[in-house]
Amino acid sequence: MLPPNLQQWTSSIIASLNANGYDMLRPELILAIIARESSGDRWALNAEPRYQYLWDVKQKKPFRKMTSVEYCSAIPPDDFPTIAGDPDQEWTAQRCSWGLMQVMGAVAREHGFRGNYLTTILEPYMNIDYGIRHLWLYCYEKGNNSTTEALKRWNGGGNPNYADEVLTLQNQILSVV
Repeated sequence: MLPPNLQQWTSSIIASLNANGYDMLRPELILAIIARESSGDRWALNAEPRYQYLWDVKQKKPFRKMTSVEYCSAIPPDDFPTIAGDPDQEWTAQRCSWGLMQVMGAVAREHGFRGNYLTTILEPYMNIDYGIRHLWLYCYEKGNNSTTEALKRWNGGGNPNYADEVLTLQNQILSVV
């Protein structure tokens, strides 16, 4: 049997996979990512101030190339757009990974999240849905249908063992379900 901190997300995972037609992704893989990324904690948050890929919420495209000074700044450039609030909150929130699947704020924006504040993606079903969309993009739309390669891109290459760690967790989950 799965630990309760993971088991509780199974129905949301299956609902998202079915709603989006992503039946090639296995629920156990998504549970493994959740186990690895947040240990099943829906409130997990990780500031990643060196994250460079940001989303222009007004033009619905990647934010322009930044200078090295802008990139290192805690203050957004004057032309950095926001949907609500001030640019500081959007600038910071896009450079954080959020919730169960640790979805980057900029990635949620890219995949169509239009809520005023990125804190909303802490809601478990929403977080799982945006995480699955992004994994699908990496694995099947931009990838070569390789789960291993998709997991390497998911992690951004920061941990060369990441894909193996997630796949090991997936096998452990499969052995108890």
